[in-house]
Formats: sequence, structure tokens, C-alpha cells
Amino acid sequence: MPYLARALVFAASIAAAQAQVPIVVPPPPLLPPATKLEGFAAPPGSVLTVGYDRLGGVQGVSVEVRTIQDAHGASASGLVIEVAEGPAHREQSFVDADEIADLIKGMDTVLAVNGNPTAFDNFEVRYATRGELEIAALSTRAGGAVYAVQAGRLVKAQRVGLSSGEMLKLRGLFDAGAQKLRLADAAR
Repeated sequence: MPYLARALVFAASIAAAQAQVPIVVPPPPLLPPATKLEGFAAPPGSVLTVGYDRLGGVQGVSVEVRTIQDAHGASASGLVIEVAEGPAHREQSFVDADEIADLIKGMDTVLAVNGNPTAFDNFEVRYATRGELEIAALSTRAGGAVYAVQAGRLVKAQRVGLSSGEMLKLRGLFDAGAQKLRLADAAR
């Protein structure tokens, strides 16, 4: 093929490639709410009241206690846990008030892991809530455990390498949220 013909074919193929429609990636599907707190929505045209306290945080994991009520008396309450992997990536998990006691028990079980509970070289011990908050103990090369917290349902954010002291502080924040909700319920 003569040089000019090859050059024209090459130029035509470049023009055709540039004219192609870009591939559009559809957004991820919406998941149905896993908790009452996550799915609570007031009917259009009604008044919604949200009360919340930011309880604190540990190493990129923050805890908020929240109660929501509409004008008709429907309500939901619990904890919102946010995990930040960095300034641009944060995810949340919701824990309903009726699940907080189990979360604390699960966390106590995970925190009790200080050595390998398996016959294998590596291990993970995990506890997860309905809203996909996950607390885990992970094996270290030295045979001990470090802890991790993961939040989010479709997209996850995780903090790994937390110490038992940091996890105990986080547990205290969960307990403080449960106490705050009990006091709020008693005041109604």
C-alpha cells in the first residue's frame, strides 16, 4: 500500500476513534434502607424534627446520636457512625436504638480477642450491624490483634490499625449514645 494511502487510512481511523460516543457508567443501584433511622422520611408537606448530638470520635471514626420525628408522631432513633478514610472519602452506617445493646456486646466479643482463635496463621473476627457497620479484630504479623471499623453499604470506608484503647473509647461513645436515647425517651 502506498505511503499516502496508509496515511489516509491512519488519519481516518484516528478521526473515527475520536468521534465515538464515550462509555457512560450508570450510577450504582440504590439499596433499600437497612435500618429505620436510615429509611425514615416524613411525608411531603409535613414537618420533620431532627435532634442530634455529636458525641466524639476516634482516629477518623465519629459517632452521632440522632432522633427523628415527624408531625404525626412517627419516629426513629439511633447512632450514625461515620468513617473517614481521608478528607474526600467518608461513609456512614446507621444503627437503630434497638440494636445498640447488641452492638456493644458484639464489640466486647471482638475486643476480647487478643490472640489467634484459629488453627491458621491469620485470622479475622468480625461483628456487623444491619446497617453494615463492621467492627473487626485482625491478626498482626506478631500474632496479636489490631482493630478495624468499616462503615457504608454500597461503598465502604475503613479505618484499620486501631488499638484496644481506641476501641474502648469508641465503645464508650456507643454507650453514651444509648444512655442519651434512654433519657430522651424518658423525657417524652
